[in-house]
Amino acid sequence: MEKFEKTIRYIWLYNIYSDLLTHTQQEIAGDYFLADLSLSEIAEDRNISRSAVEDAIKKTCAKLDEFESKLHLLEKKEKLLKLTANLKQKALNNTEIEQIVLIEKELD
Repeated sequence: MEKFEKTIRYIWLYNIYSDLLTHTQQEIAGDYFLADLSLSEIAEDRNISRSAVEDAIKKTCAKLDEFESKLHLLEKKEKLLKLTANLKQKALNNTEIEQIVLIEKELD
């Protein structure tokens, strides 16, 4: 998997599972994935070593992968997004499209 694709995947996983992470994991992963801070920037902000930040990111990614392997929420969301895209392409009537939009909003 390409680095960009991997980063996007972890952003999705973080958005889904962040409440299951520790407060520190949430902050460091949020800085890294959402705020796009470098390891050095995060280390400097937190007054810890760069290797400590790198270790925290690796452990957090492993946790996110573990959550996904057990719960499959990202996989289910991706399938639902594909299904809704296919349904929209088939030019459904407005009532059906409105139902799809409501389902999508519930997932976010």
